[in-house]
Amino acid sequence: MLNIDPYTILFTLINLLILFVAMKKVLFKPINDILESRAKTVQDNLEQAQRQREEAQALKAQYEEQMAQSRQQAAQLLSQAKTQSQEVYQKTVSDAQAEAKKLMTAGAERNRHDREVMLKSVREEVASLVVEAAAKVAEQSDTAIDDFLQEERETK
Repeated sequence: MLNIDPYTILFTLINLLILFVAMKKVLFKPINDILESRAKTVQDNLEQAQRQREEAQALKAQYEEQMAQSRQQAAQLLSQAKTQSQEVYQKTVSDAQAEAKKLMTAGAERNRHDREVMLKSVREEVASLVVEAAAKVAEQSDTAIDDFLQEERETK
């Protein structure tokens, strides 16, 4: 059978204890340090990723706000441009209407003046013709009177 010696068990336990302490110092401590370092690195990376995500969300919110402001400004500029173009259109239309009215008034005045000149010319022409006709009638009348007087003288 097996012979179990208590000293052998004791030495084996002491050897195991020394081996455990030596391994703990030489092997387990560096491995634990590496694992802790790795865990710290992973934790740091997670925290950094969280910070970057928060920064990205903040930048996204800022970007969306700027886009909203840009859209609002564009809408405002478009509205102002429409208003200005409507004002320019109204001014152009009113200027054109005023110019047309002015031209119509000037044309009417020119027509009235031309009519007056034509009527004056016609009146002068009619007066001239009346004077000529009256002169002819007077001449014929003088001739008729002279003839009549001469006939009367001859009959007397």
